[in-house]
Amino acid sequence: MVQILILAAVAAFLFWRLSLVLGIRTGFEKSVDLKGLEKVKAIKPDQENHSDVADEDDISDYIELTSSSGQQLKKIKSFEPAFSVHNFVAGAKSAYEIILMAFENGDLKVLKDHLTPDVYEDFETVVTDRINNGYTVDATFVGLREIRIRNVVFAEENQSAEITLYFKCELTSVVRDKNDKIIEGSSSKVKAHSDTWTFGRIIGSNDPSWKLIATGE
Repeated sequence: MVQILILAAVAAFLFWRLSLVLGIRTGFEKSVDLKGLEKVKAIKPDQENHSDVADEDDISDYIELTSSSGQQLKKIKSFEPAFSVHNFVAGAKSAYEIILMAFENGDLKVLKDHLTPDVYEDFETVVTDRINNGYTVDATFVGLREIRIRNVVFAEENQSAEITLYFKCELTSVVRDKNDKIIEGSSSKVKAHSDTWTFGRIIGSNDPSWKLIATGE
């Protein structure tokens, strides 16, 4: 009997200590709403805000966001959310080398694919004159050293966009006459070459390709 009382006392003491640590439910505590927690966890981040930040970063990586050209790029993105300045610049780098080398090598087919008719006509005239004079060009593209966005124009009424870029590259170029005599350039001397080109496209059209619409120094 005494042992039972001792065990009961020990049990009571342990229960009391446990209640101090865990607390005692009275029946009036608010229960945890597991469904509510699941709803909270299911809420996704504000994707629109994240998209806005990403769009601004995509622009500010290449040009001042508050500049006129920066604002024009924002308008282009509003009409075509998939448009990426990063992808455009990457494509322009590739197009610059392709067009420049096609011009140097007299590849009219490649030029026709990348130029608007007016610009192609100018390039074709120079290439044709070289051929008629018996000149040949041996050129090697060494590398692009600089590319910058200089100006952006977007006409909302017809959704036409024009982006002007400055390119600076290095290449070797040798011009030979019909007797294989060098009349210009050097095969061993790398020279700096720069261009200012404008690419154009109708934003939102099914054709994703940008064409060279103007050239300058």
